Amino acid sequence: MKKKIAIIALSVIAALLVIFIIATAIIRTMGKSRLKNNVVESAPVIVTEETTKAAPEEKETWEEGWIKYKGRVMKYNEDITTFLFMGIDKNEEVKEVAEGTNGGQADALFLLVFNPEEKHIDIIGINRNTMTDINIYNEYGDFVTTTTAQICVQHGFGNGVEESCEYQVEAVKKLMYNLPIHGYAAINMKAIPIINDAVGGVNVEALSDVKNARGRKIISKGDAVHLEGEDAFWYVKYRDVNDFASADLRLARQKQYLTTFMSQAKAQAKDNIGIVSELYNDLVPYMTTNVTFDEVAYLAPEVAGYAYDENSFHMLEGETKMGEEFEEFYPNEEALYDLIISIFYEDVDIKN
Repeated sequence: MKKKIAIIALSVIAALLVIFIIATAIIRTMGKSRLKNNVVESAPVIVTEETTKAAPEEKETWEEGWIKYKGRVMKYNEDITTFLFMGIDKNEEVKEVAEGTNGGQADALFLLVFNPEEKHIDIIGINRNTMTDINIYNEYGDFVTTTTAQICVQHGFGNGVEESCEYQVEAVKKLMYNLPIHGYAAINMKAIPIINDAVGGVNVEALSDVKNARGRKIISKGDAVHLEGEDAFWYVKYRDVNDFASADLRLARQKQYLTTFMSQAKAQAKDNIGIVSELYNDLVPYMTTNVTFDEVAYLAPEVAGYAYDENSFHMLEGETKMGEEFEEFYPNEEALYDLIISIFYEDVDIKN
């Protein structure tokens, strides 16, 4: 009898295990499919007369969407998935606001790029003061006009949640030649200590002095610091608006911080993939995202082994100038074009 019970118990456990494996596979498959369906665009719009000028020997095999770049025939890598992460200048949990300009500015903007062919992660940091086309909406949510302004202000329009995020995504897409973006996550800055402490804190050599809300210096330039809790918050958040190009310096700190954070997060996810779903759940009160749980279930094990180092972080090249009232960052268009080609395009093997 005991033997029979043991066999039944083992059979039940085995069945549950099979169900779990099948369910996980289904969730991951659904996640992958949904991510690809999140975009309308098939590729960035960087086609010009020069980029489509095929040589005589290439014309017979030339396909739509191919480009010429410094003598190389290339195409957009459709296997890449790209996500926009926004750090919103709000120190509270996420809540919907009335239509207008109270959605909060996107003080941090990063494109996270997963390349499954090369098993590689790239991050593109976008200066909050990047001058680009911004859509203006009135207090009723109606479109008014388009103007040139700092890209960070776009999130301020809308309802502070999904609508604001969608506005910000569109602004970034336009800046990046209509680059396909598969998902977004806007995280209120209040959540930084949660994210930081989830990986055990982050070690940095401080690139500048950092002060807290009371104006007290908590970190000195050159200090070797293990960032935990509120110290991590101020390290990635603080800037002295009286110093010219303070947003540039803060972005440099954010690049340094994220490089170390990514290494630690990847290592922990590799050992314990459950940490990703735990962190996802912890962030829910502070986050607006269109990345679903099944998409996270697909992505987490996929990218845990991807390569990432300090050379994987790219900041837009350009120049910061003082405008009539606020700083303005003007990206170098040639450098931006080159960056998009180098990350999102791959060589085509032309066969004669």
